[in-house]
Amino acid sequence: MAFATSRMLSALAGVVAASAVTAMAGLLAGGLSPGLAAVACGLWTVAAWPSLGLPALAALVPALGLLPGAGPLALAGWSVAALGLALVGHHLGQPDPDQLRQLRNELRDVEHERNLLSRHLQRYPMLIETSLELSAAREFDQFAGVLCRRTHEILPEAAEVLVFIGHGAEQTCRASVDRRGRVCPREAGIDERFVASEARSLIRRNQDELRALIPLRGDRRQAGSDAVPLRGVLAVRLQLGEVGDRLVLEVLDALGRLGGLGLAAVDLVYQARSLALHDDLTGLFGQHEFLRRLDEQAAACRRRGLSLGVLMCDLDRLKLFNDRFGHAAGDTALRAVAVALRKALPREAIVCRYGGEEFTALLPDIAPAAMAELAEKVRQAVAETQPEAAHQERQVTASLGWAMLASDETGRALLARADQACYRAKAGGRNRVEAAP
Repeated sequence: MAFATSRMLSALAGVVAASAVTAMAGLLAGGLSPGLAAVACGLWTVAAWPSLGLPALAALVPALGLLPGAGPLALAGWSVAALGLALVGHHLGQPDPDQLRQLRNELRDVEHERNLLSRHLQRYPMLIETSLELSAAREFDQFAGVLCRRTHEILPEAAEVLVFIGHGAEQTCRASVDRRGRVCPREAGIDERFVASEARSLIRRNQDELRALIPLRGDRRQAGSDAVPLRGVLAVRLQLGEVGDRLVLEVLDALGRLGGLGLAAVDLVYQARSLALHDDLTGLFGQHEFLRRLDEQAAACRRRGLSLGVLMCDLDRLKLFNDRFGHAAGDTALRAVAVALRKALPREAIVCRYGGEEFTALLPDIAPAAMAELAEKVRQAVAETQPEAAHQERQVTASLGWAMLASDETGRALLARADQACYRAKAGGRNRVEAAP
């Protein structure tokens, strides 16, 4: 910059000197009139203007020495004045280095923010695509995978993206990805459990790292419900500059809202599916789902050479129980019997509320002797059930029948034989067990 300034000053001095010499020639040389000398000074100004700019006007000042009554002495004074004016003009035209540096920094920041805004605007079509893809999810793992992948695509600078789903503070990592596209699952920590239970965002900054935990609210139940709400957390860790923090947090907030709506939709699908498969009163499988599983188990057991048992349980005189104590008490008794069945039967048993007061259970790979013992255990468990502790007189019993799958028998035929054995138990005095022949 100092070299450029020196060249500028030399050029200014040169053009002023050339203009002064030209004016002197107009005063002394007989062949050059003062008018032509003044025009020549103007030509020097025109020639120097492209490179010198406004200070080139100083080349016109020596022409004032050509005015009538002036002379060489006046010309010398005007030449010195011209040189001074050129230097002053050059100094005034020089920008302040600090001001230039500040302007450059501001331009750089504006350009950086413009680029961030441009990238931010490009993310909105991706958010729309994310919304459409999340609305098509029907399983929790599918939903978590879509949200995790889409977040990684919208924020490629993210070091890791994790999606947690669970009820209340009990959260499980369902999907994860790091900057290189690899899975990086981990256990939910204190922060994730806090965000899930409180449904509040949590932003932590540590030097250049930003860690954002955004709640996903899948619960749309009315206030006062005893059910633990379904919640989720979108956890993102990334390196960011200060200028981009606000924009990224807006994107994450939008993803959290879309994720909450998507989680609620999947939860509704799950609840609808559960209602279709399960009995609303007892929570056991309904008849339709039990029959489907009965056919599947019968075919599988025949193919693999395994045994299969069916247990039919019919509560004794439940109609008289309802007439005496009311239908609400009868519903309480049915729920208590369902609990007793689940406790008495092994975990692999498929238990169903088959009808109004009928229950049935499917037990794969069980021997006949074990089946007979289990049927008696169930009968005793029902007889010992106390539906309401405050009403000791409200007790129920059950008659049971069981059957084992024959080699050439269908699942429906097996169920019919168990049902006939149950009828024989009722006809034989109730509160007893009968085995099918």
